[in-house]
Amino acid sequence: MARSSRAPISFAAASAAARLVAPVEDRIADSLPIDGIQPSPRNPRRGMAGIGELAASLQAHGLMQPIVVRPVPGGYELIAGHRRLEAAKALGWTEIPAKVANVSAEQAYILTLVENLQREDLEPDEEAEALGVLVRERKWSVRKVAEAIKRDPLYVSRRLRVFDDPVLRQPVLEQRLPVSTAEILLRVEPQQRAQLVEETLANGWGQMDVRLALRDRCGVTPHPDTRGVTPRQRSHELVRLIRETSHVLEAGSFADLTASARAELRRLYQRLALLVAD
Repeated sequence: MARSSRAPISFAAASAAARLVAPVEDRIADSLPIDGIQPSPRNPRRGMAGIGELAASLQAHGLMQPIVVRPVPGGYELIAGHRRLEAAKALGWTEIPAKVANVSAEQAYILTLVENLQREDLEPDEEAEALGVLVRERKWSVRKVAEAIKRDPLYVSRRLRVFDDPVLRQPVLEQRLPVSTAEILLRVEPQQRAQLVEETLANGWGQMDVRLALRDRCGVTPHPDTRGVTPRQRSHELVRLIRETSHVLEAGSFADLTASARAELRRLYQRLALLVAD
């Protein structure tokens, strides 16, 4: 076997070389004292719903994903994991697994925004504020936001349009109108939209009721606006709608549906049969 021509490296030389290499930016700490972690002053999440359920999960299974913090004078500042930290406090934990990130206050703010936007349980006003910061203040494109929060660009685009719409914004932020229903109402002209929003709120209409109203009164076919989207985006939207429809159908029997709803389902079945035959 050929012998290496390089001279052996002494322990002293290796130690000296290690001191010249910058440390890794992120590291996993075994645990950090909870009383040394302060909340982020710019956290977009204001509500802390479901802490009891999360605490029960932590007690049964432990913390599956460490929180993320950054070093600050006197301890650490929380970047991601606000609900996890609150659940740990509720259980009386004194320490918690954490990932330490050496980032600036501005970088931490962006990370907090992105982490929160990945959550399913953000309130509409929290989501609107976070999206507004990234798109308007930070000048992120819709595609960049979508990639960061692992969503389809259509999702981000529709949410921004809802939060910018003078008719839809207020009832959505006040949680009187679901965001998903508001997205359907984007398909009509603004002058028609105001009347339909009023009726939707007054009658407690669901998404199916709104879609039927759009078809019967405005001549708008009850399908999402897919103008200018790529085939991949169209496919993602189609999968979402199929899953949504399945959930609605599973909530009751076919006989419980109105005659118009059953007629629409039959038409959909016939159209799908033709598409499959092609």
